[in-house]
Amino acid sequence: MRSDVYERVVAFSKTEECQHGLGEYERHFVKASLQDFERAGLALSSEDSAELQRLLEEDSKVCSAYGKNLGGDATKLLFAPEELKGCTEDFIKERLGKDVEGKCTISLKYPDIIPIGQTCEVAETRRLVSEAREGMNAYKNNLELVAEGVQLRKQIATLLGYPSWAEYICTKRMSGSFQAVDEFLTNLQTKLEAAGKDDYETLLQLKRDQCKDMDIVFDGKLNAWDTGYYGNELLKSKGVDSEKIREYFPLDHVVSTTMEIYQELLGLTFTELLQGTYWSWHKEVRCFHVKDTASDNSIGHFYLDLHPRDGKYGHAAIFHLVKHNSTHGAVDCMLCNLPASTEGKPSLLRHQNVVTFFHEFGHIMHGLCSEGIGNSTRLAKCPRDFVEAPSQMLENWCWQKSILERLSKHYQTGVKLPDAMLNDMIQAKHVNVAFGSLRQIYLSRLDLEIHGPHPPKTAEELQSLVDKLRPAITLVENPPGNNMLRTFGHLMNQYSASYYGYMWAEVLSADMFATRFEKEGVMNPKVGMDYRKMVLAPGGTHNITDHLTKFLGRPPSNEAFLKSRGIL
Repeated sequence: MRSDVYERVVAFSKTEECQHGLGEYERHFVKASLQDFERAGLALSSEDSAELQRLLEEDSKVCSAYGKNLGGDATKLLFAPEELKGCTEDFIKERLGKDVEGKCTISLKYPDIIPIGQTCEVAETRRLVSEAREGMNAYKNNLELVAEGVQLRKQIATLLGYPSWAEYICTKRMSGSFQAVDEFLTNLQTKLEAAGKDDYETLLQLKRDQCKDMDIVFDGKLNAWDTGYYGNELLKSKGVDSEKIREYFPLDHVVSTTMEIYQELLGLTFTELLQGTYWSWHKEVRCFHVKDTASDNSIGHFYLDLHPRDGKYGHAAIFHLVKHNSTHGAVDCMLCNLPASTEGKPSLLRHQNVVTFFHEFGHIMHGLCSEGIGNSTRLAKCPRDFVEAPSQMLENWCWQKSILERLSKHYQTGVKLPDAMLNDMIQAKHVNVAFGSLRQIYLSRLDLEIHGPHPPKTAEELQSLVDKLRPAITLVENPPGNNMLRTFGHLMNQYSASYYGYMWAEVLSADMFATRFEKEGVMNPKVGMDYRKMVLAPGGTHNITDHLTKFLGRPPSNEAFLKSRGIL
């Protein structure tokens, strides 16, 4: 940023024209400009400004090295088929003999580790996979890089006059301060603890019973590698068989139907471009043109990059490649790591994969549907504690019977998800939800702790923090030497000190869905257009709470969220 421009903005902000002659919208951008300049160090002395740039560059290098360790990981675990007992026959067959005769090759990518964590009956296999992702040999020196990164961010915050990186970040969020986030998480944890302990005991009893049936020693506790497996066992006891359900969600049908639903709901038209007519970084990447249906005006384009490959970013995420302006629309990209089709069998998605795809596509719509000159600038970034809310709200569509009937189509017979399976799945939506919410609170607390006034200085201090914090909140002990900070990529990018935003946004998303769509119809085009114009179109401009109040007809409330968690 240029200091001469900052000085001119400061001078203009003090003029009569700025203070009394501008509209509210324009004054917002003058204020936002000044904040951006000052948070970038333009108000510092030349010496401090140079030091700030050095620290920012060092932090960027650390985060880049961390990301390369994640993206470049080539770990291969070898298991005999019997060590993967409980996983589907297809899962085992697809991985058998790839590298060693008679052994299944397992990577640390989601299409491999999630099925093992949820369905493999062999606890030792689940433990080894967990250790490969979080243990002392996982992802090279990532834990040391986290320690280095949080120290650099603390120095940056101090130089800019903030007591911590967390405070520096929160002052630009909806929350407004670290104190507000601390009170939010404390209040939520207090309300969830009793139900979370009940959920824990339910899972523990399942483990006790299964150990007795299988004639193996029961160790009296839920281990970190047990929670996903027994959570899935609990769903099965409620009639929800995730592997059977996969057969009704072939990827191609889910993708095309999801896009149909979004087009109907938001009044948009998507047209896929022919391969070779657009720039691309891989042959599997698809590109779509988006228009407003009523006016036929072009809005922008989006890319879909759906399958894992070596060196690719390992999570689901959206990247805003180009902001819109007066000459062209926005261009966004959606990256996922969904399983690819194999010879003779299409890619089949777990219902959670369907939810993830629906969620991430909501981010694409948020980026493309933003309007106004303000959203063409970097000043219009949505606060991180709101940006997830629109997509989280849209996850609710994946639990509505009418929508599930559209999204499902058996890969062999073409029939929809049977009513019995569908109803069991919907009824089980909130099974174990308090226990899962406590885990989200733990991750949020961990993020804020390492970005607090006294961040851990070494990998050893980070280990001590995780060993202490995890059981205190989640009720599950941290395995010796394991540390999920080695793979917690959110905290080494733009989500640092912002992970709490997922929970914060869930409160807002529950309110939006219950107040408008649940009452007036999930495919009601009027509500859909209100949502597009009142929530998505403003993007990151002005006051987000004001936009929500207009859409809801009142200020936001946490009542719907608490009801959805069984707290009210």
